[in-house]
Amino acid sequence: MKNFIVALDGPAGSGKSSISKLVAKRLGFTHIDTGAMYRAVTLEALRRNVNIEDEASYTFLNETSIIYKNNTIYLNGVDVSEEIRSSEVTNNVSTCCKFAFVRELMVRYQRESAREGKVLMDGRDIGTVVLPYANLKIFLTAAAEERAKRRCAEIRAKGISAEYEVILEEIKLRDYKDSHREIAPLKQAQDAIPIDTTHLTMDEVAKQIIDLINERLGSMEDFKMEDLNLPKNLRVGDLVTGTVVEIKDKTIYLDIHQFTEGTMHLDHFTKDKSIESFKGLVKIGDQIECQVAKKNEDNIYLSRLNQLSKIAFQRVVEAKEKDESIEVVVTKAIPQKGYTVSFEGNNLFMPLSQSPETVKMNDKFLVRILEVNEARKNAVVSRRVIEREEAAKAKEAELEAISVGDVLKGTVVKVEKFGVFLRFNHLQGLLRINQFSHTFTTDIHAVAKVGDTMEVKVLSKENGKLVLSRKALLDTPYEAYAKTVTVGQTVKGKVVNKLPFGLLIELAPEVKGLLHQSEYSHNPNDNYNSFVVIGDEVECAILSLDPANSKISLSRKALMDNPWTRVTAKIGDVVEVKVTEVLDNGLKVETLGVDGFVPANESLTDSQSGGVKDYFHSGDIKQAEIIDIKPAEWRLRLSIRRVATKEERKSFEKYLEEEDATLTLGDVLKDALK
Repeated sequence: MKNFIVALDGPAGSGKSSISKLVAKRLGFTHIDTGAMYRAVTLEALRRNVNIEDEASYTFLNETSIIYKNNTIYLNGVDVSEEIRSSEVTNNVSTCCKFAFVRELMVRYQRESAREGKVLMDGRDIGTVVLPYANLKIFLTAAAEERAKRRCAEIRAKGISAEYEVILEEIKLRDYKDSHREIAPLKQAQDAIPIDTTHLTMDEVAKQIIDLINERLGSMEDFKMEDLNLPKNLRVGDLVTGTVVEIKDKTIYLDIHQFTEGTMHLDHFTKDKSIESFKGLVKIGDQIECQVAKKNEDNIYLSRLNQLSKIAFQRVVEAKEKDESIEVVVTKAIPQKGYTVSFEGNNLFMPLSQSPETVKMNDKFLVRILEVNEARKNAVVSRRVIEREEAAKAKEAELEAISVGDVLKGTVVKVEKFGVFLRFNHLQGLLRINQFSHTFTTDIHAVAKVGDTMEVKVLSKENGKLVLSRKALLDTPYEAYAKTVTVGQTVKGKVVNKLPFGLLIELAPEVKGLLHQSEYSHNPNDNYNSFVVIGDEVECAILSLDPANSKISLSRKALMDNPWTRVTAKIGDVVEVKVTEVLDNGLKVETLGVDGFVPANESLTDSQSGGVKDYFHSGDIKQAEIIDIKPAEWRLRLSIRRVATKEERKSFEKYLEEEDATLTLGDVLKDALK
């Protein structure tokens, strides 16, 4: 029996896939899960985030490879057998299946898959649409509640939580969608044999199906005329095995058990143009597999070129098994699908999704085999797989050659609100917005665009990712400012903050210096808070520059004269003072070029009654004795009383000498106070 097809249909959760796999394995059939193919379509649609309700969105299938083989579904060459079973795919697959474009494409693939051999194909429209000519049709069903229980158990077995009520509603909704869709709705074929699996185990169901298959096989006629070993009248295209009986330079003759010997010319033996003679290439008695290329009443011409292609195709098969690359040449473009490429006479298919970005006719390059169909002598190949491998190796080598701290030049390939991506030779790196410059950047699009080139410094390369900085190569605002000024230089700035210990002066954008309270004035008692407000402009001298730590120290007093440097007086010295202000608690005076203070208790003598304001006025010139002087603190305290008292004492002492030496000072004062 060359071909025997079993079509197995049924609703979701009836056990089609599991039972089909079991039966196919036991009988040696090829199992094809069409549901997996539709699930792969759904998965790709969800990945691409297309509108799954719009049939026009499915044009991506023209560049998508979906292959089912050995119970494994390959999407663009990648095994997605687990991913297609997700709840998201399950809940959307009915929507994707309802479109004519999708089903026509999948049905074509499915029919081609069942062309030869013993095939068991399961789905929802196999017996009615895909394979209406199947040798045996079976329709599996089960109560929705039982199918929900099975689905819950299957999900929980994978360690995933599942709620029975939710699963039950999903199955009922899926049944409704499948049975009410306009194109190929779920229904039992008229000649299908129904099997209710609600109360049956998997082995029991499998046994029933195996019995049905064996019964149907046994009732069919297996005898074929070609099975008889009779002499064959050769026709063009027939395969023969001939024995070399004569050798010439350009021709050999082979015994093929026909009315005449077969003739083969050198150009039908090999494609290698460098070979010029059969001599030394073959010998008498060699057996050569070949094909009838031409036949007339007198001659049979043979060719080995197709056999060379078969040998080459075997190399394709071996390359797939060993995961090796082969070199192909582009021979034909298939619009919206891909390219036909040739490998030593074998036409292979390269989908658009697996092709290089730019392809020209007669291009040669290495490809990797994704899938091989030995029966049809065809294969699906990929250039992208090799490009990805080469790119990965190039990235790894480039990353290995880069060290933290290296300065690289890259090109902006993508701009996001959080930063930009730079491409180097093969690698990409992220330059975050906070590493773009020392000044705060709110809109990265305003300062960077795709195609810009810039130098950056590598901050880290953890987990194969480059973290970059542009500002690390730029002068900080402090470094840039430090290049324009020198220590001791006079500068102007605006007061931007008043601190407990000084003033913060803005000298340039993003550059601030500290005017410490001790550097505001030579007078340590000067209360700058009383005279300075935010926004005032202050002239200062630069005391120190530390751009590495963003520090600048300023001094206002360095620009001012310090009269105290000229004061050499000491405690006890008597000096002339000028009253500048009369206060309740004393006198402000000016002397020696500096300001001083005479407390109230040091202003009046014992003989003076009343207050300070009764005896002194602004502008008065008096003699005073220094009672406290501290130039470093700009402190000078004086006493007028002490000088006046001494003068009074001198007068009294003189008076005593003239009047009565026995009269005491107390007596004199006593009389004076009466």
